[in-house]
Amino acid sequence: MYGTRIRELRKARGMTMKQLGQRLSLAESTISGYENEIRKPDMDTLLQFADLFEVTVDYLLGRTEQPPAPVSEVRESVVPYNYAILEGEMETLTEDEAKHVKNSLEMFRLWKAKKSAEPE
Repeated sequence: MYGTRIRELRKARGMTMKQLGQRLSLAESTISGYENEIRKPDMDTLLQFADLFEVTVDYLLGRTEQPPAPVSEVRESVVPYNYAILEGEMETLTEDEAKHVKNSLEMFRLWKAKKSAEPE
């Protein structure tokens, strides 16, 4: 159960396994092992996941059905628009840069939705 929950929470936040591993100082292969339940995280690692994803350890282990925060709230709290990950490094953006990134992302999402709605 913990593997499925970690994967769902990671994906809901738009993170790759590599990004999650960087946040927790773990290898991408370790994250993959947890998600596929080949490896079992120790208590300290479970607590790190719970803190990062703002859920309880019981939720990660499937002992409760506590719903995680809505994705829209989580995405903004995990990486606000005034930060960008460039070449694997988190970089603070100016207010103007952050507005440009946000506007560009919104335009891209609209274009993508329009493109997927078009018949092939």
